[in-house]
Amino acid sequence: MSIEPGVMRWDPYVLARGTDFDGFWRDQLQRSRRDVLMVVGRGFDVRALDVSERLLGIGGHGRRDAWLMDFDNGQVDSEQRIEMTRDNLEGYERLFGDRVVNTLEIALGNAQRPTATSRNTKRAFANANSFLCYDDIVLDISAVPRMVALTALAVLIARLDDVLENNGKNINLHVTTAESVTSDRSTVSGSLSDVVTTIVGFSGSKNAQSDEFMPRVWFPVLGEHQEARLLKIRDDLMPDEICPVLPFPSREPRRGDEIIASYQQTLFDDFQIEPRNILHASEFNPFEAYKQIFWAIDRYRDALADLGGCKAYVSPLSSKLLSVGALLACYEHKTRGSANRKLDVGMPYVESLSYGDVSQSRDDPRELYSMWIRGGWET
Repeated sequence: MSIEPGVMRWDPYVLARGTDFDGFWRDQLQRSRRDVLMVVGRGFDVRALDVSERLLGIGGHGRRDAWLMDFDNGQVDSEQRIEMTRDNLEGYERLFGDRVVNTLEIALGNAQRPTATSRNTKRAFANANSFLCYDDIVLDISAVPRMVALTALAVLIARLDDVLENNGKNINLHVTTAESVTSDRSTVSGSLSDVVTTIVGFSGSKNAQSDEFMPRVWFPVLGEHQEARLLKIRDDLMPDEICPVLPFPSREPRRGDEIIASYQQTLFDDFQIEPRNILHASEFNPFEAYKQIFWAIDRYRDALADLGGCKAYVSPLSSKLLSVGALLACYEHKTRGSANRKLDVGMPYVESLSYGDVSQSRDDPRELYSMWIRGGWET
């Protein structure tokens, strides 16, 4: 689906959070028969079941099936994470039973195949059984690794758009997550890959020789404890301009300031960024973050037009909500309007090879979010 210049696909948008979540889904599921496919992750996160339990509890008429993304990096897991994952799998069995109609096996990247995650995710969805019998697809990213979640989202948007453009069904796509800054901070990477990888389709033409001298602008979307990733991506990308994106407004009013303070030496001494280059993106609203990131990239492209434009890169190093906003901004730049307005934005990232034990609690405060990405609201 192409976007005309000056018109943004996700403006206006449909977002339901907190107390609005139940009302939105009650209206969706109870007003008529709806066949719904839940795409969920086999993960250890304590939030894994939150959305599925809530949606199935709302009721309504129609099928309620699930695809389970079963990801494995070939590493030996800890007893704690094995037990947490098993609890979540038993929860899915309790909720869906034999309505888990497909298991998508996704081999994650590791030391031997460091760039495999996004490719394998795309392949798993390409090989999956047809989803054309459903009215709504719900991609729940609450317990899904970032590269899997963002690749799955990009693939589903493209496939569902293609179905519609070939005179097929206009299937709704929703992204849901149980958002908790407390739980996110309690999940600590045990080790990182040595290789910078990108989401399939979002390479940013980094190694293209035809425009190798074009200025590179990098937008790292910052969260806590990401210094190792920042350094690896910077050294690989060698950007000419760096524009850190901070979560603001945020649940914690000083969170942005605290993030900047924690990266003081890296950002200002090592990277030598200009304070005026710091951008802000709403932590509460991925669609507002999408617009803020999209237009920041657009301004740089236009400002550097006399030099032939620029290459732009966005690294999603913050919450899943902000990561979704970043993906939508990059997706629209690749697909909007006329050819001279399209921009192959790259999304470089460094994956976790292993995780340390987590200190998440089922009592951590969290809020459910639902983002209506494509479908009936666009017509």
